[in-house]
Amino acid sequence: MRPLHTSLIKRAVNYVRSYQLSLGIFLASYGVFFLSVVILGNWSLSDWGQDTFNCAPWVVNSLLHRSYFAPIFFLTGFPALLIGAALLAISSLRSLWSGVCVNGYVAVALVVFGFGYLVVGAWPLQSTADMPWMWQKQIMSFGAGFGWLLYLLGVVVLLIGAASLYVHSREFQRIHPDSGVLV
Repeated sequence: MRPLHTSLIKRAVNYVRSYQLSLGIFLASYGVFFLSVVILGNWSLSDWGQDTFNCAPWVVNSLLHRSYFAPIFFLTGFPALLIGAALLAISSLRSLWSGVCVNGYVAVALVVFGFGYLVVGAWPLQSTADMPWMWQKQIMSFGAGFGWLLYLLGVVVLLIGAASLYVHSREFQRIHPDSGVLV
């Protein structure tokens, strides 16, 4: 008889494999949304434990003090973004390597996430003073490592998404030659 923790781990791995695309899109979207909330709220790591929100205390009544929302959003949003992007990229790479039909929706999501960040995100190759928007400076206030990690993640996700989208469009054109879609 197998130990209980082995069967639970095996079931969890099977669950993640079965719902890899759904989990990847959910986690990546969750990460993008909550990191945006933190960054647009002008919170940075140096504000940890300080009340930086501008709403009156009677507006938000909760069990947690308002100064803990941003760290919780940051500490859950950033790993969720990384894990979600990794799940989507791994799924796409598996499809590319195995020759199975690539999921076009995942390819589009990867391109949108990657391109979106590279176009509107923090550009760590520039000095912070040259960044046109305040929230880009806010992203870089989390440190160069954070900015570079997001930048490299955006590049990798964009490249995997573009390759997947290209393969998907070629396969679609092969199956539907009279669709009028150019490759």
